[in-house]
Amino acid sequence: MKKYILLIIVLLAFFVPSLEVNANGLPYTTHTYSSASNRFVFTQDAYLPLSISYDLGGLTLDTPSDLTIDDNDNVYIADTGNSRIIKYSLRNDVVTIIGDGILDQPTGVHVGLDGSLYVADFGTKEGYQFLYDELTDTYSVGSVYAKPVNTPYFTAADAFDPTKIITDRGNNVYMLLAGNINGLAEFENNGNFFGYFGGNTLPSTLENIMKSILFDEEQRREWFKMIPKPVYNIAVDHDGLILTTTKEEMGYLKLNIANFVYNQSAWGFDTVEDLFVGPYNTIFTITSDGYITEYGPDGSVLFIFSGTDTYNQKGLFKYPTGVAVDSKSNIYVVDQETSALQVFIPTEFANLVHYAIELYQEGKYAESLEPWKEVLRMNSLFDLANKGIGNAYFSEMDYERAMEYYLVARDTDGFSNAFWEVRNTALLNSGGIIVGLFISFILLYFVNKFVHFMNYVRIPFSKLKKFLSKYKLYQELVFPFYILRHPSDGYYGIKREKKGSNLSATIYLLMFFSMYVFWIFETSFLFNNQIPSEINMFQQLTTIFVPFALWVVANYLVCSIRDGEGKFSDVYQGSAYSLLPMIIAFPILTIVSKGLTYNETFIYTTLLFIGVALTILYMIIMVKEVHFYDMKPTVSNILISIFTAIMILAVLFIIYLLLNEVWSLFSDIVRELINRG
Repeated sequence: MKKYILLIIVLLAFFVPSLEVNANGLPYTTHTYSSASNRFVFTQDAYLPLSISYDLGGLTLDTPSDLTIDDNDNVYIADTGNSRIIKYSLRNDVVTIIGDGILDQPTGVHVGLDGSLYVADFGTKEGYQFLYDELTDTYSVGSVYAKPVNTPYFTAADAFDPTKIITDRGNNVYMLLAGNINGLAEFENNGNFFGYFGGNTLPSTLENIMKSILFDEEQRREWFKMIPKPVYNIAVDHDGLILTTTKEEMGYLKLNIANFVYNQSAWGFDTVEDLFVGPYNTIFTITSDGYITEYGPDGSVLFIFSGTDTYNQKGLFKYPTGVAVDSKSNIYVVDQETSALQVFIPTEFANLVHYAIELYQEGKYAESLEPWKEVLRMNSLFDLANKGIGNAYFSEMDYERAMEYYLVARDTDGFSNAFWEVRNTALLNSGGIIVGLFISFILLYFVNKFVHFMNYVRIPFSKLKKFLSKYKLYQELVFPFYILRHPSDGYYGIKREKKGSNLSATIYLLMFFSMYVFWIFETSFLFNNQIPSEINMFQQLTTIFVPFALWVVANYLVCSIRDGEGKFSDVYQGSAYSLLPMIIAFPILTIVSKGLTYNETFIYTTLLFIGVALTILYMIIMVKEVHFYDMKPTVSNILISIFTAIMILAVLFIIYLLLNEVWSLFSDIVRELINRG
């Protein structure tokens, strides 16, 4: 008998899938986002699963769609399958049924500032306000929010399918309509409709701009499906600002009263199912595959945890549809597929983070320093801790230390403000030295007018120039500076007088790449999104050399067909020499970036624009002079060359795919022969 039992155990070990449980005993791990490394990193557990409930006070849930929690820790669940709202008091375990006999398919629930309950009902195609009577502890219907009539916003054929509902601080009602691309239907509290709010817009890509110019609205909608994506879910924060999420769009947007984006998440999933603003102004989202994300008030990622349930494990979900948080930061999630309510409790680490956030939001910057330091001791890559410490030091006017922590958190606004203070102090302290140097230069300038001592300074440089001028390579290397002043004559000299060479052109191309690498590595992070440790040098090589090679080959081929006089070497040399403005601009941009704040971005962008514009201008003149074109054929040849370069790249990519398939087939055949042999 024991042998049979042992055999059954062994067979079960083979055929029954194992449950994933981590070292902490949980079926999931917790992550946070680190700006310093530009990746998600493991962090201490923030929330632990406490319980799963399939009924509340004896009331069984049926496909719940949403839930919310008010300031008195009352949980309201849209019990869609049972056509009701369940109110459950966390303080005294009292259960109340709301809307029984009135509601059909409630899918959204919200509590207003006045204590009224608001429900969006997909079945009745209406929204409801339920007024609360404290004496009888009952709810009665107040206002009804139905499809408007006699308005240009709706026709008789337009659908009106409410899914979610919220109110702002003025008790205006916003209702989300399924599939409606115009945004949220906005009502006065008494039920009067007065417009839309918060709709998405089409991204301003070059493709969309060109389609908007060439086609009318009807053609864009029918031919290209150019319509904004409908908002999928909504929430409101403690200041009355509205948050929206959209399927296939990452994270959330926070809108101000003027309907502009006030803030948004730094990162996010594109499958957000619901969101809720917690007691510390942190934002919670949950995705359709079960991942819970908590964001800081500024939109930075604090925690990501949980996930998809496969084997009925506590702490995971099959299809979650609602998330809410009580006053003690406990998280409540309803799962529509399992008709269950799960509860998570915060750990000591999460409570410490929330305490530090609370202190800072109350303006107690100095008091928040130690809690943030404790968070950082537990996780040195925790973004909000670095930012919080930077804010604390900034409030204490220790700007240099603040800059250190802002840099780790890559907080551009904080770093810029702290750097402005440091720079201002340095300028005030060194004002006398600066004035003295300026006066000294002026005096030296006038003294030189009479003594001419600069002639003696120039002598060694003149001798060096005379010595180097004997060498052809030196002449070729300084020739592009002549092109800067006399571009037409310079490019003519390349073609007719052979004043350039492939060697000097290659040196300039390598100089361009070197200055480019110096620029991306050393530019202040205020103007540079790239993290040096994350830069892929092979990718940078292809970014520079592949487009350059495609341009040279394409331009030579096109101009050969279209009666261009330039040889391949002329195009190569002229293109390489045309990069000189950017070779000069890169180090200037890098140095200037070290002394600018974020508010002075226009100086940096202006210098960058000048460098790029001059490079493009010299490229155009190069094509014109080397191939001996007029301006009109020059422009057409450049455009055709760019198109040809794109086609060459496409052909090379197709060849790569075909060769890859051939190699895979060859490898499979060889492997099969080896196995058979």
